[in-house]
Amino acid sequence: MSLAIAAALISIHAAPAKPVSDLTDLDRFIQAKLAEFQVPGAVVAVIEDGQIKMVKGYGFRDIAKKLPLDENTRFLMASVSKSFTAAAAGTMVDAGKLDWDRPIFNYLPEFTFPTDYPGRNINMRDLLAHRTGWPAFSGDFFDPLGYNRAEILYRLRYLQPTNSLREKANYSNPGYFVAGEVTAKVANQNWNAVVQKRLLDPLEMTNSGLLDADLKSPNAIKGYAVMNGKMGEIEVGSQATMAAAGGLISTGKDMANFVQMLANGGQFKGKTILKSETVDQLFTRTMASPPTIAELPPISDTTGFAFTLGFGAFTYGGEKIIEKGERWPVFVQLSI
Repeated sequence: MSLAIAAALISIHAAPAKPVSDLTDLDRFIQAKLAEFQVPGAVVAVIEDGQIKMVKGYGFRDIAKKLPLDENTRFLMASVSKSFTAAAAGTMVDAGKLDWDRPIFNYLPEFTFPTDYPGRNINMRDLLAHRTGWPAFSGDFFDPLGYNRAEILYRLRYLQPTNSLREKANYSNPGYFVAGEVTAKVANQNWNAVVQKRLLDPLEMTNSGLLDADLKSPNAIKGYAVMNGKMGEIEVGSQATMAAAGGLISTGKDMANFVQMLANGGQFKGKTILKSETVDQLFTRTMASPPTIAELPPISDTTGFAFTLGFGAFTYGGEKIIEKGERWPVFVQLSI
């Protein structure tokens, strides 16, 4: 089965070959690639010199009804939510309530890791760079089973690691769930409220949120897959309880604000959302890894790849690229 899904693409070109005003072939290029890769629709944002130059929708959010996709169409961000989890943690670092390298038992003593040494030493940097030792792509089943966050946090003591702490990168949704719970604990709010207050509201992301109901909006994507050569609709799904790993819903227009803030070193319309040194920490390569199923070309063995705090990093054409992608079940790719 190959996926053909409505997609959101947020892209920053810090040093484009041509200024945005000269990209006369951009529309034609995007439309050609949608057809080539059988993607129903996309939102593309271009940010140049820290300014949003374009946010535009292409294709359809609903193929059967021929409903167009625009900059305000809602997408499930899925694992791109991890970038918000890291940024929300960064706001707590800036507030002096959290330290990237202090063991998390100091903040969340109710959390128990299955083995002793990691349990005493795991910090936020380990959680956000996927280096706890938990098995890759495991533990996602907790969310659809209907457990609340406290119950999931308790049951993670039984999720046995497959590697030692900091030995190997293993992509881990439970790790991000725990990071979200640490952030919530030090903020004295639940994770949803922290993200809303510290990121969505000040960034004017008015069409973004963390509730399943948001995808029931009339202007929301449908998921599609190509199976046996034919396009068919599939359920989009969500991660409402483990939202810190994949529960954000957003739009191309709103996501452009988030990326603009990062590109401007944490500043947005004269407001400091994150300190510049905190943005630098978010973008610092922390744990080398082979590309995972969430990374697509041009990422390859020749580009190198490493997890940062909430993002991935690789080198292409001599430029350092910061990205975050997801593939569950709509594809979202954020590139800086």
